[in-house]
Amino acid sequence: MPAKLSTGLELILCACEKELYIILTDNDELVCAHVWAMQDRSTEILAPDLKQILTLSGHTVPEIRRIGCVSGPGSFTGTRLVLATAAALRRGSGAQIASLDYMSALATTIAHTKDVPYGHHIWILTHARRNLVHARPFMSYGPAMPPEPLAEVQLMSCAQAVQAVIRTAQDSKSLVYVAGSSLTRDPEVLAGLEAENTDRLIPCLTRRPSVDGLIMLSRDAEFVEKDVDPVYVRPCDAIENLPSLSERMGRNAEQSVRELDRLLSRTPDDQVGL
Repeated sequence: MPAKLSTGLELILCACEKELYIILTDNDELVCAHVWAMQDRSTEILAPDLKQILTLSGHTVPEIRRIGCVSGPGSFTGTRLVLATAAALRRGSGAQIASLDYMSALATTIAHTKDVPYGHHIWILTHARRNLVHARPFMSYGPAMPPEPLAEVQLMSCAQAVQAVIRTAQDSKSLVYVAGSSLTRDPEVLAGLEAENTDRLIPCLTRRPSVDGLIMLSRDAEFVEKDVDPVYVRPCDAIENLPSLSERMGRNAEQSVRELDRLLSRTPDDQVGL
Protein backbone atom coordinates (compact mmCIF):
# COMPACT_ATOMS: atom_id res chain seq x y z
CA MET A 1 0.00 0.00 0.00
CA PRO A 2 1.26 3.53 -0.72
CA ALA A 3 2.46 5.47 2.30
CA LYS A 4 0.03 7.97 3.75
CA LEU A 5 0.93 11.55 2.87
CA SER A 6 2.28 13.34 5.94
CA THR A 7 0.77 16.62 7.07
CA GLY A 8 3.45 17.03 9.73
CA LEU A 9 2.90 19.01 12.90
CA GLU A 10 -0.31 21.04 12.65
CA LEU A 11 -1.73 23.67 15.00
CA ILE A 12 -5.39 24.72 15.06
CA LEU A 13 -6.48 27.89 16.84
CA CYS A 14 -10.00 29.22 17.49
CA ALA A 15 -11.45 31.92 19.75
CA CYS A 16 -14.64 33.00 17.97
CA GLU A 17 -17.10 32.62 20.84
CA LYS A 18 -16.81 31.70 24.51
CA GLU A 19 -13.98 29.16 24.17
CA LEU A 20 -10.32 29.25 23.22
CA TYR A 21 -9.14 26.15 21.32
CA ILE A 22 -5.48 25.14 21.03
CA ILE A 23 -5.17 21.84 19.14
CA LEU A 24 -1.94 20.15 18.09
CA THR A 25 -1.85 17.15 15.74
CA ASP A 26 1.02 15.21 14.15
CA ASN A 27 0.25 13.48 10.84
CA ASP A 28 -3.48 13.70 11.66
CA GLU A 29 -2.96 12.06 15.07
CA LEU A 30 -4.04 14.14 18.06
CA VAL A 31 -1.14 15.26 20.25
CA CYS A 32 -2.99 17.64 22.58
CA ALA A 33 -6.22 19.63 22.69
CA HIS A 34 -6.89 22.35 25.23
CA VAL A 35 -10.31 24.01 25.31
CA TRP A 36 -10.49 26.93 27.69
CA ALA A 37 -13.96 28.19 28.61
CA MET A 38 -12.36 31.59 29.17
CA GLN A 39 -12.19 33.24 25.76
CA ASP A 40 -12.29 36.65 27.43
CA ARG A 41 -8.84 35.88 28.87
CA SER A 42 -7.37 34.49 25.65
CA THR A 43 -4.64 37.15 25.52
CA GLU A 44 -3.32 35.89 28.87
CA ILE A 45 -3.72 32.19 28.11
CA LEU A 46 -2.79 31.56 24.47
CA ALA A 47 0.99 32.14 24.35
CA PRO A 48 1.88 30.52 27.72
CA ASP A 49 -0.37 27.51 27.09
CA LEU A 50 0.96 26.99 23.56
CA LYS A 51 4.52 27.14 24.88
CA GLN A 52 3.70 24.51 27.51
CA ILE A 53 1.99 22.23 24.97
CA LEU A 54 5.01 22.34 22.67
CA THR A 55 7.49 21.83 25.52
CA LEU A 56 5.67 18.88 27.09
CA SER A 57 5.09 17.22 23.71
CA GLY A 58 8.75 17.57 22.78
CA HIS A 59 8.16 19.90 19.84
CA THR A 60 9.31 23.40 18.88
CA VAL A 61 7.80 26.26 16.86
CA PRO A 62 10.05 25.64 13.79
CA GLU A 63 8.58 22.13 13.52
CA ILE A 64 5.05 23.43 12.90
CA ARG A 65 4.19 22.82 9.25
CA ARG A 66 0.54 23.94 9.09
CA ILE A 67 -1.65 26.33 11.08
CA GLY A 68 -5.43 26.24 10.80
CA CYS A 69 -6.91 29.58 11.93
CA VAL A 70 -10.61 29.98 12.56
CA SER A 71 -11.04 33.46 11.11
CA GLY A 72 -14.66 34.18 12.04
CA PRO A 73 -17.36 35.24 12.19
CA GLY A 74 -17.40 35.90 15.92
CA SER A 75 -15.52 37.83 18.57
CA PHE A 76 -13.43 40.69 17.17
CA THR A 77 -10.83 40.37 19.93
CA GLY A 78 -10.61 36.56 19.83
CA THR A 79 -10.36 36.46 16.05
CA ARG A 80 -7.65 39.14 15.89
CA LEU A 81 -5.63 37.38 18.61
CA VAL A 82 -5.71 34.04 16.80
CA LEU A 83 -4.76 35.53 13.43
CA ALA A 84 -1.97 37.68 14.90
CA THR A 85 -0.54 34.68 16.73
CA ALA A 86 -0.67 32.55 13.59
CA ALA A 87 1.04 35.30 11.59
CA ALA A 88 3.87 35.48 14.13
CA LEU A 89 4.25 31.70 14.23
CA ARG A 90 4.33 31.55 10.43
CA ARG A 91 7.31 33.88 10.41
CA GLY A 92 9.08 31.73 13.01
CA SER A 93 8.36 28.37 11.43
CA GLY A 94 7.67 28.85 7.73
CA ALA A 95 4.35 27.09 8.23
CA GLN A 96 1.48 27.42 5.79
CA ILE A 97 -1.83 28.87 7.04
CA ALA A 98 -5.44 28.04 6.26
CA SER A 99 -8.48 30.18 7.00
CA LEU A 100 -11.17 28.04 8.66
CA ASP A 101 -14.79 29.18 8.80
CA TYR A 102 -16.39 29.02 12.26
CA MET A 103 -19.83 28.20 10.87
CA SER A 104 -18.32 25.33 8.85
CA ALA A 105 -16.63 24.02 12.00
CA LEU A 106 -20.02 23.88 13.75
CA ALA A 107 -21.71 22.27 10.73
CA THR A 108 -18.93 19.66 10.52
CA THR A 109 -19.40 18.93 14.22
CA ILE A 110 -23.14 18.38 13.73
CA ALA A 111 -22.64 16.14 10.68
CA HIS A 112 -20.08 14.07 12.59
CA THR A 113 -21.75 13.82 16.00
CA LYS A 114 -25.33 13.45 14.75
CA ASP A 115 -24.34 11.07 11.91
CA VAL A 116 -26.14 13.28 9.38
CA PRO A 117 -26.57 11.41 6.05
CA TYR A 118 -25.73 12.85 2.65
CA GLY A 119 -28.29 15.28 1.25
CA HIS A 120 -29.73 16.59 4.52
CA HIS A 121 -29.56 20.25 5.50
CA ILE A 122 -27.73 21.88 8.40
CA TRP A 123 -28.39 25.48 9.44
CA ILE A 124 -25.89 27.17 11.75
CA LEU A 125 -27.13 30.16 13.76
CA THR A 126 -24.72 31.92 16.11
CA HIS A 127 -25.34 34.89 18.38
CA ALA A 128 -23.97 38.13 16.90
CA ARG A 129 -25.47 40.68 19.29
CA ARG A 130 -28.91 41.46 20.68
CA ASN A 131 -31.51 40.38 18.09
CA LEU A 132 -28.81 39.72 15.47
CA VAL A 133 -27.76 36.27 14.28
CA HIS A 134 -25.00 34.97 12.03
CA ALA A 135 -26.78 32.46 9.76
CA ARG A 136 -25.45 30.01 7.16
CA PRO A 137 -27.01 26.93 5.50
CA PHE A 138 -25.09 23.75 4.61
CA MET A 139 -25.67 20.48 2.78
CA SER A 140 -24.36 17.36 4.50
CA TYR A 141 -21.96 15.09 2.62
CA GLY A 142 -22.16 12.45 5.34
CA PRO A 143 -20.60 12.22 8.82
CA ALA A 144 -17.00 11.83 7.59
CA MET A 145 -16.75 15.00 5.48
CA PRO A 146 -17.23 18.73 6.10
CA PRO A 147 -20.68 19.86 4.83
CA GLU A 148 -20.90 22.07 1.77
CA PRO A 149 -21.93 25.71 2.44
CA LEU A 150 -24.93 26.73 0.33
CA ALA A 151 -24.56 30.50 0.85
CA GLU A 152 -22.32 33.09 2.44
CA VAL A 153 -22.75 34.02 6.10
CA GLN A 154 -25.68 36.39 6.50
CA LEU A 155 -26.57 38.76 9.32
CA MET A 156 -30.26 38.39 10.23
CA SER A 157 -32.67 39.27 12.98
CA CYS A 158 -33.80 36.37 15.14
CA ALA A 159 -37.19 36.30 13.39
CA GLN A 160 -35.59 36.34 9.93
CA ALA A 161 -33.28 33.47 10.86
CA VAL A 162 -36.17 31.35 12.14
CA GLN A 163 -38.17 31.98 8.97
CA ALA A 164 -35.18 31.10 6.75
CA VAL A 165 -34.78 27.76 8.51
CA ILE A 166 -38.51 27.03 8.37
CA ARG A 167 -38.59 27.76 4.63
CA THR A 168 -35.84 25.19 4.10
CA ALA A 169 -37.83 22.60 6.06
CA GLN A 170 -40.98 23.40 4.07
CA ASP A 171 -39.26 23.37 0.66
CA SER A 172 -37.14 20.26 1.20
CA LYS A 173 -38.03 16.64 1.84
CA SER A 174 -34.80 16.17 3.80
CA LEU A 175 -34.20 16.68 7.51
CA VAL A 176 -33.02 20.12 8.62
CA TYR A 177 -30.63 20.20 11.59
CA VAL A 178 -30.17 23.55 13.37
CA ALA A 179 -27.37 24.34 15.80
CA GLY A 180 -25.25 27.17 17.18
CA SER A 181 -25.08 29.55 20.12
CA SER A 182 -28.18 31.48 19.03
CA LEU A 183 -30.37 28.55 20.12
CA THR A 184 -29.17 28.94 23.72
CA ARG A 185 -28.51 32.70 23.85
CA ASP A 186 -31.55 33.96 21.91
CA PRO A 187 -34.67 32.36 23.48
CA GLU A 188 -36.95 33.50 20.64
CA VAL A 189 -34.94 31.47 18.12
CA LEU A 190 -35.41 28.09 19.83
CA ALA A 191 -39.03 28.95 20.68
CA GLY A 192 -39.74 29.84 17.05
CA LEU A 193 -38.20 26.61 15.75
CA GLU A 194 -40.06 24.42 18.26
CA ALA A 195 -43.34 26.16 17.47
CA GLU A 196 -43.13 24.91 13.86
CA ASN A 197 -43.96 21.39 15.12
CA THR A 198 -42.54 19.36 12.24
CA ASP A 199 -40.53 16.15 12.32
CA ARG A 200 -38.20 17.43 9.59
CA LEU A 201 -36.83 20.23 11.77
CA ILE A 202 -34.27 19.07 14.37
CA PRO A 203 -32.94 21.73 16.77
CA CYS A 204 -29.60 20.72 18.33
CA LEU A 205 -28.32 22.51 21.41
CA THR A 206 -24.71 22.06 20.26
CA ARG A 207 -23.30 25.57 20.55
CA ARG A 208 -19.59 25.01 20.02
CA PRO A 209 -17.46 22.99 17.58
CA SER A 210 -15.86 19.76 18.71
CA VAL A 211 -12.13 19.07 18.57
CA ASP A 212 -12.78 16.30 16.03
CA GLY A 213 -14.89 18.68 13.93
CA LEU A 214 -12.11 21.28 13.81
CA ILE A 215 -9.51 18.65 12.91
CA MET A 216 -11.75 17.27 10.15
CA LEU A 217 -12.32 20.76 8.73
CA SER A 218 -8.62 21.62 8.82
CA ARG A 219 -7.66 18.34 7.14
CA ASP A 220 -9.43 19.38 3.92
CA ALA A 221 -8.55 23.10 4.03
CA GLU A 222 -6.38 24.99 1.55
CA PHE A 223 -3.08 26.04 3.15
CA VAL A 224 -1.12 28.97 1.73
CA GLU A 225 2.11 30.80 2.45
CA LYS A 226 0.55 34.07 3.56
CA ASP A 227 -1.48 35.48 6.44
CA VAL A 228 -5.26 35.18 6.38
CA ASP A 229 -7.80 37.95 6.85
CA PRO A 230 -10.48 38.03 9.55
CA VAL A 231 -14.13 37.47 8.63
CA TYR A 232 -16.25 40.22 10.19
CA VAL A 233 -19.97 40.21 9.44
CA ARG A 234 -21.61 42.30 12.11
CA PRO A 235 -20.63 45.96 12.59
CA CYS A 236 -18.02 46.77 15.21
CA ASP A 237 -19.51 47.93 18.52
CA ALA A 238 -16.68 50.40 19.14
CA ILE A 239 -17.24 52.20 15.81
CA GLU A 240 -20.98 52.46 16.35
CA ASN A 241 -20.47 53.70 19.91
CA LEU A 242 -17.72 56.18 19.01
CA PRO A 243 -19.92 59.34 19.13
CA SER A 244 -21.21 58.61 22.64
CA LEU A 245 -17.77 57.48 23.86
CA SER A 246 -16.22 60.69 22.51
CA GLU A 247 -18.74 62.88 24.31
CA ARG A 248 -18.09 61.05 27.59
CA MET A 249 -14.39 61.88 27.16
CA GLY A 250 -15.17 65.55 26.50
CA ARG A 251 -14.37 65.33 22.79
CA ASN A 252 -16.36 66.46 19.77
CA ALA A 253 -18.30 63.46 18.40
CA GLU A 254 -18.34 64.57 14.77
CA GLN A 255 -14.63 65.35 14.80
CA SER A 256 -13.86 61.92 16.28
CA VAL A 257 -15.86 60.17 13.56
CA ARG A 258 -14.07 62.15 10.83
CA GLU A 259 -10.69 61.32 12.35
CA LEU A 260 -11.53 57.61 12.46
CA ASP A 261 -12.60 57.71 8.80
CA ARG A 262 -9.32 59.39 7.91
CA LEU A 263 -7.24 56.81 9.79
CA LEU A 264 -9.14 53.89 8.30
CA SER A 265 -8.58 55.20 4.79
CA ARG A 266 -4.82 55.64 5.19
CA THR A 267 -2.37 53.30 3.46
CA PRO A 268 -0.01 51.72 6.03
CA ASP A 269 3.58 52.99 5.86
CA ASP A 270 5.02 49.99 7.70
CA GLN A 271 6.22 47.40 5.18
CA VAL A 272 7.40 44.84 7.75
CA GLY A 273 6.43 41.33 6.67
CA LEU A 274 5.26 42.39 3.19
